Amino acid sequence: MAPGGGLSYRPKSNSHYDSDDSDGDVDDVLVVGIDFGTTYSGAAWATAEDFKTEQINVITSWPNYGREEGKAPTELYYDEDEQAMWGYGIPNDATPVSWFKLLLVKDEDLTDELRRSEFLLRARTMERENGKSAVEFIADYLRALWAHILDTIVKARGESVVDALPLHIVITVPAIWKGYAREEMKKAAKLAGILDRRSAGPTTITFAPEPEAAALATLSEPGRKSKAGDVYVICDAGGGTVDLITYVVDSPNRPIQMHEAVEGTGGLCGGIFIDQAFEDMCKSRLKRKWDRLSKAGIKGIMKNEWEVGAKAEFKPSNTKSYIVTLPAEIKIGGEKLDDDKKEPIIKDGRIHFKSYHLQEAFAKSFSGIQKLLDEQIARARSQGSSPTGIILVGGLGGSPYLYEVLKAKYGKAGISILQSTGMKPRTAICRGAVYKGFMEGAGGKTDVPVNMINVISTVSRLSFGIRVQVPFKNGKHLEEDKIWDEDDCEWKATNQMDWYLKRGENVSKKDPVRKSYYRTYRKDFGGTWEVSLLQCEEVTAPTRKTAEVKTSCTISCTLDKPFSSLQDFVNERGEKMKKLSFEVEMVPSGASLEFVVYIDGRRQGAQNASVHFQ
Repeated sequence: MAPGGGLSYRPKSNSHYDSDDSDGDVDDVLVVGIDFGTTYSGAAWATAEDFKTEQINVITSWPNYGREEGKAPTELYYDEDEQAMWGYGIPNDATPVSWFKLLLVKDEDLTDELRRSEFLLRARTMERENGKSAVEFIADYLRALWAHILDTIVKARGESVVDALPLHIVITVPAIWKGYAREEMKKAAKLAGILDRRSAGPTTITFAPEPEAAALATLSEPGRKSKAGDVYVICDAGGGTVDLITYVVDSPNRPIQMHEAVEGTGGLCGGIFIDQAFEDMCKSRLKRKWDRLSKAGIKGIMKNEWEVGAKAEFKPSNTKSYIVTLPAEIKIGGEKLDDDKKEPIIKDGRIHFKSYHLQEAFAKSFSGIQKLLDEQIARARSQGSSPTGIILVGGLGGSPYLYEVLKAKYGKAGISILQSTGMKPRTAICRGAVYKGFMEGAGGKTDVPVNMINVISTVSRLSFGIRVQVPFKNGKHLEEDKIWDEDDCEWKATNQMDWYLKRGENVSKKDPVRKSYYRTYRKDFGGTWEVSLLQCEEVTAPTRKTAEVKTSCTISCTLDKPFSSLQDFVNERGEKMKKLSFEVEMVPSGASLEFVVYIDGRRQGAQNASVHFQ
């Protein structure tokens, strides 16, 4: 088979920066998990010694914030000197840059709902106004976050100890992200200085799917009992999006073996839309008086009175009033802010919300979450995997009201709702990223046994393959694809797809797939050649390359031996030429599929193969 173009995803030889320098013989290592979220971000860390005792350290102290909190806002603000402020350090009266994580994703890869979102449109406006790219925004944020992470770890363990530890970083990404978006994240991490050379050796980086990280953290929590056949829907309810994934437990004995049951889904119904609905309620109640408030005044209500107050603790079964204190600036002169003629009443400058008032703020978001869950549960059942539990993670996943709503609905069907206490739902993904780092050997730096959870397979969200030429068969191939191959002296069907993996198929973490191809040359081609990796989002992958089949990336390869040493090839006409035989192997790994090129059975390293994403 002679390829006429293509391949798909990133080659293994380029999965880490500087990874070729790692000697793999290290007593201890520091793994840092970063949950870089759309609205909030968090981090956790552990040394190999910590991990052996199942100790994962979560960062809960943040600059310019007096309370313990599992995450910091994913927001930036640039002052007059273009110095970046981040997280909780942004002035209350400033308009921050937010939602810039989603700027990495091409418009055609966003859902219609996300594409039209006012929050994303606002982020694009900020991108133009600040003259910065998505990669630069993310790099600025990661640079500040990384400095705080290192400072926190140094305070806990000492500078000399940290300096001596090799680093492995795991950044979580959405399960649906394609190769180019992960590659851009890697660029941002490098630009942020995360991969700068250290005396302890090179820092390595990998990516982990957010829902898998959440599952690793939650299912391995002490006291959580599972049995073979249990089916869990992980509901990652964050600030912007809500993402679902379903896992089946194959073996409950540690390490717990589980596999992804069906393709995950998600939607735009996270906590920020509850915040927006509450702000609209306040505007409606105060009418023109709301316009008297400064940006700082509004931020004070939304952050202090709502997000860490009423929203965090609200549940309808609690009959108390939820009181929101209005800033003094809303009053003019000696004006009193009292109004008991309509609900919610205002007394002494405070709005007294009843439970039934606040339920309205949650209604649309929770309706969206239930719709997503209904679809995911139906999809799982159609594959013979009936969910036994729903595990709530993410910022909104810690809501006691969400727990009550889901328990009332799904409990009747025998589905348990599982929600950890305290910060655990909010920090599940960054904790799971640390698990993932050690599960995969921390970039070759450790062999600490992982006795917790092992995800043995996932479900592919895309089809991946290579465009090839095959012998033409009447009735099977289209006439428009028929060409005469001068080298092989036969009619070929060009433009055909050889799929390594089709959408919806199970991707085993243990079984790489390797296929053989060849190219023929009549003269020296200079030693450089390319293999294109193709992908398709269609539910049914086409047998030939159509408009729906896109290039994911191209691997540029350099032959590491003379052209004259290639195998001789003589066709039926006696014409002599050279034949380049090679293999392409698909290796499931972390948040992506890796593709490795082999020549003469030898894997092509970073020096002989480079990847270029489209």
